[in-house]
This record gives sequence, C-alpha cells and structure tokens, in this order.
Amino acid sequence: MTRTVCLTCRKADVMCYCEDIRPFASNPQFVILLHPKESRKAINTGRMAFLHLKNALLLTDSCFDGNQPLKRLILDPGKRCHLLFPGPDALDIAHWKSASTRDDRQDVFIILDATWAMAKKMYRQSRCLQVLPQVMFRPEQPSQFLIRKQPHPDCFSTIETIHHIIEVMGTHPTGEHHHLLRVFGTMVQKQIDYEMTNSPS
Repeated sequence: MTRTVCLTCRKADVMCYCEDIRPFASNPQFVILLHPKESRKAINTGRMAFLHLKNALLLTDSCFDGNQPLKRLILDPGKRCHLLFPGPDALDIAHWKSASTRDDRQDVFIILDATWAMAKKMYRQSRCLQVLPQVMFRPEQPSQFLIRKQPHPDCFSTIETIHHIIEVMGTHPTGEHHHLLRVFGTMVQKQIDYEMTNSPS
C-alpha cells in the first residue's frame, strides 16, 4: 500500500505534525544549512524547526560559497553572525551571551543540519563559513532524539539546539519556544509507537 506524504513537513500523513505548528519570530535569528542528503529524511528536525520560526532561513546545499541569501545575511551590517561549530576557538554560548551586548545588531546563529561527517565536509568546502566566529555549547542532558542514534553524548538534534540557544539567551520570557520541544517529543513518541506496532513479532 502506498503511503501519502504531507508536502509541508514531508512526513507520512499519519505522522504529520503540521496542525501542531505555532510559528513565532525568534530572537536570535537562525539559519539552517541543510545537507541535500539530510533533506530527504522524513525525520529531519531542521525542517521542523524552520516551520516554527517565522524569520528563519532554510538553505539546502553541500557548499555555500555561492549562496546569495547567506552571503547577503553575513554581509548585512545590522547582523552579527556566528557559526555553531565546535573547535579550539569556539566560544561557549553561555559566555558569548554576556560578551555580545556591545551593540544593537541582530544576533544570527548558523547551524549545519547534517550528520557529523557531512557537517565537517560542508564546513571544509565553504570558505564563507570558515571565516565566521564559532560558538558551541555542552548539553546538560542527552538528546531526546531517541529514534536516531547520536554520534556523541554531547550531540543535539537541530530543533533541540535551537531551543537550547533561545533558552540560554533568555530572549523569550513568555516561553513560546518551549513548543518546539513539545512537537518534537510528540513526533518522536509517535514514531516509536508506530515502529513497535508494526515490527515483526
């Protein structure tokens, strides 16, 4: 039997979460750089996060040096762009927050949505990303992306990462960003229940 798929969230209709989406404009702003291989996966959380964020950009490629929307954003004098990527010079976001209040530019976090191996390749192939200041964080708890194996205990899914950054920045005291994790958790549990129900006995 052929499954019908939602054209918005790319999930099978029985797993569609679109009716639970509650879009809001986030501060800081987020740019999600999606690897083409990752874009074909139905359980991709970068797309889920993008559907919730009114002012986010979702760009798909493996090399971004020729990407004009990203170039315009990086060169915008009103933006302060940082790449979320671990490295010896990456500043922990908890410390970066207190150091980032020097002016009124819009904070922008650029996130690579891919497997770790693909993300490293995207970084190596994109000079425009290599020149950006890098930030990182260490999760206080394991990822709840239970239907996908994480390469390291410190790895978060994209939607968990975005939620964590907003939480650390403290820019949404009304808490609308918490809905990101509610929709994410529901999706994960539905997938677990489906696999248990349909697994061979």
